[in-house]
Amino acid sequence: MMGPFAAIESVIFKYFRLRGRATRAEYWWWGLFQFLVLTGLIVLDVMSINPDAPALASASGFKSPYFLLLTLIPNFTVTIRRLHDSGRSGFWYLITMVPIVGPLWFLFLMVLPSEKDDNIYGPYGGPGPSRRRPLHAQDSRRRHDPMQGYAVLERIRQEPTPEMIAARQANIHDYYKSRVLASQTQRLS
Repeated sequence: MMGPFAAIESVIFKYFRLRGRATRAEYWWWGLFQFLVLTGLIVLDVMSINPDAPALASASGFKSPYFLLLTLIPNFTVTIRRLHDSGRSGFWYLITMVPIVGPLWFLFLMVLPSEKDDNIYGPYGGPGPSRRRPLHAQDSRRRHDPMQGYAVLERIRQEPTPEMIAARQANIHDYYKSRVLASQTQRLS
């Protein structure tokens, strides 16, 4: 599981990155960090209000609006990556525009667990090993073609040629020599 400092660092270094995935830990640690800093800045802003100064002059010294502007983009990008992590498009962010039900549904989407396998948005980044092979950089930019499954079925039906059988036998023989016989000679010596 990602810790708080790693999550904050990840969000900051992926400031403009919409592609990829963000785990629940990364999203919620970032949210907690932002809440605590914003609360502290608001307290400082309230304490710095001078009742004798004009309203416009005292408002220019506030720090919390600057922090909100500074974190606007990373909030958006980490939210999109969090939606990707649960297997959803970033357009689900627009559900927040639906009154009352939208924000509740959005909160539900944010607490959903990560997809345990690699998806079209990138490799699984949560705890434990992925059940599938990791995506390479070029694979993460391409979308998965659902028709590839049918191509595999067609290849299964094909009878292997004598060259294919000979190549398989040679691979098995090489594997046997390198793994089985090598381990037996190590045990004997």
